[in-house]
Amino acid sequence: MNNNRLAIRMSAVAASCVAASFLFAGVSYAHVETEPAAVEAGKSATVSFSPSHGCDGSPTISLAFKMPGSVRNAAAVAKTGWETSTADGVITFSGGSLEATTVENFDITFTAPAAAGPIFFPVVQKCVKGENNWIDMPNPDGTEAEFAAPLVNVTAGPPTSADLVVGEETESSNEIELSDNVAVGKDDDNDETSETVLIVLIAALGVALVVAGGVIYRKRADKDD
Repeated sequence: MNNNRLAIRMSAVAASCVAASFLFAGVSYAHVETEPAAVEAGKSATVSFSPSHGCDGSPTISLAFKMPGSVRNAAAVAKTGWETSTADGVITFSGGSLEATTVENFDITFTAPAAAGPIFFPVVQKCVKGENNWIDMPNPDGTEAEFAAPLVNVTAGPPTSADLVVGEETESSNEIELSDNVAVGKDDDNDETSETVLIVLIAALGVALVVAGGVIYRKRADKDD
């Protein structure tokens, strides 16, 4: 393999590394966001659920949310271009179309449970092609599952600014109590730090390969001259 071909291949690998770093970043944090992230116990609330993407590039055409058994008076907020229905504790938005790269809110009102703690809203996202099942509970070590069910924290009093920050630790013991009273340790911050370091390393490798390819190409050009 001559130097010119080597330089070209190194540049191609470098581009792949940089692209992979951005792809990895997107996948790591892709899920269904909730706004607000926390509501007061026993109070009426409206929460917006926002899918961050479609199904492998396919538009979303339906979202079915399973309501936690502890909430009351749950109802969908009307959304232009979509139909809503409620049956057997499931609220469904259907009949519309949301582009895979477009983020929109799907709002649901409910009365929060009287007890403080996290509540989960498993959701099945159907697309023109494929579906995403955002139904998983946290991993045994407390980290977020790959297809995590949307989470809303219920607080004993009005949510503080810290409660409303997604991922904010609110327990001094560094654990949360799930609805079934199983304690789960939280390691989300450590996971996010590790993912960030990996992304930076992949991008740095790509830059290094680009520089090396350029040096080889210049040396070859000088030699030909």
